[in-house]
Amino acid sequence: MDVPLYAIALAVFAVLYLAIGVFLAYTLVFTLIIMFAYLAIRHGDLSENYPHGVGDTMITVTFIGITWAIFTFLAPKSPVPFIGAGLTYTNGASIPFDAIITIAVVVALVFLVIGSFVARELRGAGRGGGTPSSTANAPGDSKQKQGVGAG
Repeated sequence: MDVPLYAIALAVFAVLYLAIGVFLAYTLVFTLIIMFAYLAIRHGDLSENYPHGVGDTMITVTFIGITWAIFTFLAPKSPVPFIGAGLTYTNGASIPFDAIITIAVVVALVFLVIGSFVARELRGAGRGGGTPSSTANAPGDSKQKQGVGAG
């Protein structure tokens, strides 16, 4: 089970839905975007770098879904509307949530797009070389350099 992912999903959903009172549809979308951003930042290429197998992933998804269902059931909203006219279940809002949400979604998407295309090159450049050929031997070298500090 991916415990940090479960903790992030739990905390974000609890804060948005129970504490602030954001509509359930918005809460689910924001929580899923934050979870995806966490996975993209932490593990990069998920198909290759994700350390958990299918069984662990299904356990994590099941735990997250059950926790969200419990939070939805225990929330003080009866009945629970899925979406409404504003951002929260309260009537009046002095903060322009629609503009904040739009900006946050655009920034999150731009961040994810830039991160997905540029992260691998930035990681390679941070290690001292951006291409696999930069680790090859120089034309005059006859032996490969190995060990700590070789280079």
